[in-house]
Amino acid sequence: MSHFFTPDDYAIAVAESPVAKYVYTPYVKSVLMMHPVNSVLDLRCSEGFFSRLALVAGAEYVVGIDQCPAMLDRAIQLNESAGLGIEFSQADPTSLRLDRSFSTVFAFWLTCRLASLSHLKELAETLSYHTSPGGYSYLLAMDSERHARVQDNPQSPDDCYGKKVDSVDDLQDGDPFELTIQVGETEVHFTDYCWSTDTVVQCLEEAGFSSVNLLYPPVSEEGLKAKGEHYWAAYQGDPFVVAIEAYKQ
Repeated sequence: MSHFFTPDDYAIAVAESPVAKYVYTPYVKSVLMMHPVNSVLDLRCSEGFFSRLALVAGAEYVVGIDQCPAMLDRAIQLNESAGLGIEFSQADPTSLRLDRSFSTVFAFWLTCRLASLSHLKELAETLSYHTSPGGYSYLLAMDSERHARVQDNPQSPDDCYGKKVDSVDDLQDGDPFELTIQVGETEVHFTDYCWSTDTVVQCLEEAGFSSVNLLYPPVSEEGLKAKGEHYWAAYQGDPFVVAIEAYKQ
């Protein structure tokens, strides 16, 4: 199934949903502070939210790649209006081959857009190809099994932290599912694909990364203050945003 939405709708979904604002964006900011980020490649950059974060964090050279012309047009508009100097290009992020490597590569919410294992392996090889020795590739994904438990948990808020999935039992690798991200009156719908963390890690290791770590980023202190601990109870008991850190020796 195909879904259509504006770049502005997507920007709201990426930056303003509860898990975006209080879970994975704080995680990305902490990563950018923890490791040197002199150069960043942002695969499936969309309207450039994380590319801009990297530049603000001190990256000297940032490249954003996406296939969607509308998303890139919006990224370029924002980049030019702020005079940021990020390079944006249209290309397939899974098969990309640039003539240089980067100290940091982002592949956020990209594995869930891939419909086959061969594409997942291709992405892992692309990440390895573009990650400099001593550098990292970072991926963000949703743990479908954990999310299903949270969505069924009576402690979960009605918005399920901004991410809702059509009820599907026992998702297996490669199975499609319908995801809705809702922020206020804005809704963005996707057809996503389930890939277990074990499968993603195996692909990254086979592609040449020397170590791959899984993290489940916690709710930020700001999020706990803004929404209250009761709101986050189900998520804290079973966090479903998974961060994958792949190190290239």
